[in-house]
This record gives sequence, structure tokens and C-alpha cells, in this order.
Amino acid sequence: MTGTPKVDREEVTRLWMHRQGLAAPRGETKLTADSLASLLEATGGLQVDSINVVDRAHLLTLWSRFGSFDRASLDRLLYHDRVAYEYWGHEASILPISFLPLSRRRMRDFPPPRWQANSWWDRYQTSTASRRRVLRRVREDGPLESLDIEPLDDEDKRSLKLLWHGGRVAVSGRRHFRIVYDLAERVYPATPTAGRAEYEDSWLSVGLSGNGIASERHLTGFWTAPELYAPERALVLERNLRRGSIVEVRVEGLRGRWFARPEDLDGLARLEPPRGTTLLSPFDSLLWQRKRAEELLGFRYRVEIYVPEHQREFGYYAMPILHDGRLVGRLDPKLHRGQNLLEIKSLRLEDGFEGGRRFDLELRQSIEDLAAFVGASDIRQ
Repeated sequence: MTGTPKVDREEVTRLWMHRQGLAAPRGETKLTADSLASLLEATGGLQVDSINVVDRAHLLTLWSRFGSFDRASLDRLLYHDRVAYEYWGHEASILPISFLPLSRRRMRDFPPPRWQANSWWDRYQTSTASRRRVLRRVREDGPLESLDIEPLDDEDKRSLKLLWHGGRVAVSGRRHFRIVYDLAERVYPATPTAGRAEYEDSWLSVGLSGNGIASERHLTGFWTAPELYAPERALVLERNLRRGSIVEVRVEGLRGRWFARPEDLDGLARLEPPRGTTLLSPFDSLLWQRKRAEELLGFRYRVEIYVPEHQREFGYYAMPILHDGRLVGRLDPKLHRGQNLLEIKSLRLEDGFEGGRRFDLELRQSIEDLAAFVGASDIRQ
């Protein structure tokens, strides 16, 4: 390949949707061990978040792609079959088991230098006595929820989390979303530890896997396990350019340096246009780098959960609407569990988007499918 390849914006977006598992209608692919592992490896994992206005973020992210699935089967895949594990990726995430060598490098080097340089780290870290006390309890009585370890003061709670970051304990399961911890050697399979260069390169390799063609701006903040400063990111980019694992491309109409994996460029012309309509969790991997959605799709999205109510524009848990590879609006749902009711508090489409009969039908089907998935028998709009 000679010269700098040139691609257009539509090709960038099309590849992005394919890498994110959002190029086909929801439910066309079923959730299995293979399809779950493939999605996690392509996107970089599922963000785990405790907010439960409609459902947990990782469950909604899977629903957006696979449609309704059996939750007990998912738990078996995660916590019995060990198709994946919970650790730090973008944030706290469900990661494919193939990423474990990368995680072991982070565990071995924990805490990251950036954490140690912050003043809050001195307040957050705990005493050796606290960490030993918690580890001994898990060793003797595990697997345990944090609630099982009594008395558990604030320092011991922090110790449990730090032991998880450092790879001494692991998430062995969940009970009603509450984390169950056990010794890491009783959870993780035996794997090597990635070298430091390979770990740093994962910022780029995972970022390009999940995004396809991306600028450094779009990669920054996508995969945060290796916390790299700008000079370190520049070294990673140049190292991978030299070895040919990535190439630089030009994107028509957009400035700056863009990068891609050669194998993704080779198949670019064969990609089918995205089809279908679905709803996305605010924590969906498509939105991990929200500047990208704004610059490529013209969709400005901000999570308004932490915004005072009187300042919210779209709603507490506004879910973006994805239609044929475009973000065309958002709706703000709330599940009233005691009433088996899914309330659609607001629905706003983007200026200039006209919809049409197919869109209206598919949006309605998406709302009905979401209601069924979360156990709501009624919908109020």
C-alpha cells in the first residue's frame, strides 16, 4: 500500500458500527459463548455501572445488540464458564478472558503512576494491616460479599477494592448485582503476564478494534486500563506505525492524523450499510468517547445523571436512538418495578431527522422489546 490511504466519512462510520456489533438489526445474532466473546474482544468489553433506572448498563448494552436473552445463561457464561471476567478496562468492565494477560500487567504494576501522583491517593490507600486482615478473611471464608466481612469499616472496604485492583482477589460472581469476591487464584485461569510494551500498546489495539478508524483524540479515554500521557501515546503510535501493525489514513473532510489496522482497510469496501433501530445505554461502548459521536455523527451527548434536574435537557437516563448507523434522537425511560410499568418520560428526535413509517415501527418495536426484557407488562408514553 503506497502513499496515505484516503477514506470518506461514511466508510469510517460504517466500519465503526460493524466493530461495535451495531450494523445488523437487534436480535439477528443470538447471545452465545462465541458471540459474547467476539463482541467483548471487538469492543473492549462491557462497562459495569450500578445505576438501575431501567436495567444494569452491561445488560442493556447486550440487549441493544442481541435482543432479549436469558439472564441466568449470561451469568453461567460469565461466572461459571469464565468466558469473561470483571476488571478495569474502560472503567470497571466485563472483559473477554483473552484480555487477562493485559490485566495481569496492570495488577502487577498497580497502582498506576498517575494515581500515585494525585493527592487523593494518599487518602484512598490503606494500611498493610487492613489489607492483610481482609485477605485473610477471604482466604479462610471466601467466596464472600463485602457485606459478609463484618465488621468492615471504610478502610477495609477500600482494602477489598485495592486488593481487586492489585489482582489478589477477583470477582467470582454476583448476587443481586452485589459483588462476590474470592482469591484470584481460585477465579482466574493460569495465564502469562503481558509485557509492559504490549500492555501500553493495548491502548491503541483495543481502541482501534472498537472504533475501526480513529484519530488520537478519539482513542484517548476509550480504553483506560493503561493510563498514558500524551508523550507515551505518541511513542505507542510511532512504534506501531514502524512495525506496520497500523497505518495512517486521511479522512475526507476531517483534519488531523487518523489511524487504522491494515486488515480493516482491506475489507472496508465489502462492509454492508448498517441496518435497524435500537436503543443504547448511556454507558454503551459506542459512546465511551463522546467527542467521536459528535464529530462523526453530529450527535452531542452528555450523561445527565449527575446534572441537577432543572438543568437537564433530555432527562436523567436519556437513551440514544440508533437508526441505520445514525444517532437520531433520545428517549428518557424509567422502569416502575412495583407497577410492571415502563414509562417513557420524553422522546426527542434530532433536528432535521424526519423518520418515516419504518423508523416509527422499529422505534415502537424497540420500546416494546425493552419493556419485555426488563419485565414491564405496560408502557406509558
